[in-house]
Parts: sequence; C-alpha cells; structure tokens
Amino acid sequence: MTICSTAFTTLGRAQARALGHADLPIAVVPHPFGLRSREEIRQIAEQCVDDVVGLVSKAGSK
Repeated sequence: MTICSTAFTTLGRAQARALGHADLPIAVVPHPFGLRSREEIRQIAEQCVDDVVGLVSKAGSK
C-alpha cells in the first residue's frame, strides 16, 4: 500500500504496474502538501485514515 497525492496518482499507478504490482492499493490525498500548515495536514490525515485502514486491511486479507 502507498499514499499518493492527487497530482501523482497516475504516475504512482504506472510505476506500480511497471514493477509488477498492478493491484497495489493507493490511498489518494489532496495535493499540494508543501505549503500547508501542520493543522491542515492533520485534518487531511484524519479525513484519510479510514481509507488507509481499509486499504491495509484489504491488502492483508489477500
């Protein structure tokens, strides 16, 4: 499982396929991160945690 921002999702999926992991779960978070405050990043993380847990659980059950 990997986490990728919206700007790099296509690249992340292509890289996963190229490395033989076409079914790699990818959690997508909003882009960009560089100019966000710690509080904004914390809010994004809290919003995405359920997706990440779901993807990890799904990957672990295979």
